[in-house]
Amino acid sequence: MYNSENREKILTCAENLFRKYGTRRISMDDMAHHLSMSKKTIYESFADKDEIVYQIITAFRKKLEGLIEAIFDKPANPVERLIKMFICITSMIKETNPSLIHDLQKYHENEWQILQEFKDDFLNNKIKIIVADGVRNQYFNPTLDVNIYVTFFLEVVQLSGNEKLFPQAKYAQQVVTINLMGCLINGIATEKGRRVFKNLS
Repeated sequence: MYNSENREKILTCAENLFRKYGTRRISMDDMAHHLSMSKKTIYESFADKDEIVYQIITAFRKKLEGLIEAIFDKPANPVERLIKMFICITSMIKETNPSLIHDLQKYHENEWQILQEFKDDFLNNKIKIIVADGVRNQYFNPTLDVNIYVTFFLEVVQLSGNEKLFPQAKYAQQVVTINLMGCLINGIATEKGRRVFKNLS
């Protein structure tokens, strides 16, 4: 029988280490050292490091889905929701070390697929709902191809978190967000949509 308290401690410690260093550089010995716990105790709760990575990524995806769903819980117009969506996703990216992304892609194919499905299915669908609602309610241009726009939106979001393009020493995150959101919204907005964005930015 697993010790649930130990499992939570191990997962929390491992997640912090993975976020900082990636998965490849962190061993079960490293986790045991940081937890002041024997490696045997860790193996009593998890079969191996891969299981720990899997548990962390599945919990992370669930957390992200909850954050996105929260955007839909309160009444808001499509422009406001799109802004909140952008800020939410960029915050996720900023919190994730590029080393972790690299290691997931290279060494943890199943876990990487979990995150890709979150982006390609869940996230894509939620943004599509917002944009379609904006077109329907005349905030966005009726000739807009929603599928193309959603793909473009997600690509721009990823660029916003690129430290090489927008180094924090040179660009404040708020400035990057406002400028990119201006491009993403004013480029598709009707006059009604632009007025709303101007009042919100």
